[in-house]
Amino acid sequence: MKKAVAYLEPFMPKAGDLNFDSNTSKIKKILLATVKGDVHDIGQHIVGVVLACNSYHIIDLGVMVEAERIIEEALAQKVDIIGLSGLITPSLDEMVDVAAEMERRGLQIPLLIGGATTSRIHTAVKIDPVYSGIVVHVTDASKSVPIAGEAINEVTKEDYKGKIKATYQELREVQEACPLYTSD
Repeated sequence: MKKAVAYLEPFMPKAGDLNFDSNTSKIKKILLATVKGDVHDIGQHIVGVVLACNSYHIIDLGVMVEAERIIEEALAQKVDIIGLSGLITPSLDEMVDVAAEMERRGLQIPLLIGGATTSRIHTAVKIDPVYSGIVVHVTDASKSVPIAGEAINEVTKEDYKGKIKATYQELREVQEACPLYTSD
């Protein structure tokens, strides 16, 4: 992976080469962070490389990042998407906390959820209900590009949000009828 990234880096846009503060910039910004309590970032790096190779500007906050820092940096950098990563079970609660704080602040930045312990059902049952913005569970790095595209495209984002919210509502209803997921 490192050799492949080293080969691709010369062809990828660099932050210094572009004016990201310009309203005319078409390069979209994505903030990535492994949430507080978790030091695993291999998947986060892979997602970052895949997105960067598809002309997204990546702001990688690293590991063990608290909700407050994620949100403050997202606002300061005027990002288009926030991606949260986690590998261990406590990460799941931290992701809920980030989403809840984003809702409390009235944000509508799309939120991508990923990592080994994350799941579509957890995202539907625990994270989506606390955030009115777009929340999407991303199963692997290759899916991050089309998901990011739909979530921020002015033409598709509202329809995409409606589809995701409806799907997660269905998952919650199925889960209530036949619990597959518990909060324990």
